[in-house]
Amino acid sequence: MALNINILDTYFMAGLWRGLSPVTTFFRDRYFPTGDGDIYAADKVLVEYQDGDNGMAPFMVDRADPINVSRQGYEIHDYAPVCIKQARNLTADDLKARGFGEAILSNSSEAERAARLVAGDLALLERRFTRAEELLCAQTMLNNGFSVNEMLDANTVGNVATVQYYDANQGNDGVHTISPKWTTSTGWDVIVGDVRTMCRGLARRGLPHTDLVIGQDVADVLLANADFKALLNRDSGIIIASPIVQELTQYEGVSLLGVVNFGGYRLNVIVCDEQYKNANGVWTNYFPAKGVMVTAPGCGHLMYAHIVHMDEDGNIQTITGKRVPDLFVDRRKKIRELILESRPLAAPKNYSPWVYAANAVS
Repeated sequence: MALNINILDTYFMAGLWRGLSPVTTFFRDRYFPTGDGDIYAADKVLVEYQDGDNGMAPFMVDRADPINVSRQGYEIHDYAPVCIKQARNLTADDLKARGFGEAILSNSSEAERAARLVAGDLALLERRFTRAEELLCAQTMLNNGFSVNEMLDANTVGNVATVQYYDANQGNDGVHTISPKWTTSTGWDVIVGDVRTMCRGLARRGLPHTDLVIGQDVADVLLANADFKALLNRDSGIIIASPIVQELTQYEGVSLLGVVNFGGYRLNVIVCDEQYKNANGVWTNYFPAKGVMVTAPGCGHLMYAHIVHMDEDGNIQTITGKRVPDLFVDRRKKIRELILESRPLAAPKNYSPWVYAANAVS
């Protein structure tokens, strides 16, 4: 018996999307994983974060009453995540024409061509969505929040959506200034001092600090330093056997220089030259070439709000998930418009679980 499947049904397309292999994303994967509780059946998501703790229990007289430990600072906010939405048209002419890679004399039906085109369009849109999420995660770490343009159409900016995860009146603990800037002649003790200060900023708040993420210009400066290269050469055998090397090889433009001791803080030195093409067609770094950041894996999470969907019968429903595909049919113009939508929000799990220094090198 034949099995009739509507390839343009929202739920079928959602299943098809889950089988795609999108581009890899360093910041999203390593620092902003999505857990079971991060996909909300609501229009807003809850952002909860608290202070780290690095206090010590007091020594007490045996018969004295215990000293109460105060609760850590804690905040909870609800945010309406930004919306990512893009579409791809499927016309009657597209179904009649030979597809890319299809045999010149092909017996493919229009339905088969439609299935192939839908799969290809979903894959293309997914790659673009994934890059947008990677940028959202990177910007959240760089700015301790983010600011994005919400477009009305391809050329018109509607709003600028801004979120910050710190109190502007108390200052941004996620920012550090390196002065003077590092050069190829900067002493190793000076570089160690700057990195150690960044690590202490996290350690004193009880937050992990395992990664030193650097841009390509910073990598060039460090590799010109004889003391740094000596440390890399000494531990080269350990580096090759490290599991993180295998993990990072999947990310284009990302590599591990080594595990280096910065005055008592052992850090994975990770070079990030990952790029995307911006709206003007210019190749741009997710992480600035002159930037330096100290942080740790899993310091944040990527959450998703639901999508409001109307089916072809006019019934309104809400669908939860990272992506929701939809279809709009214009019978008069014989056009099917495949739409993919998502509502992500990148947020930290603690107050400022990263310390970033911009323009670290001259």
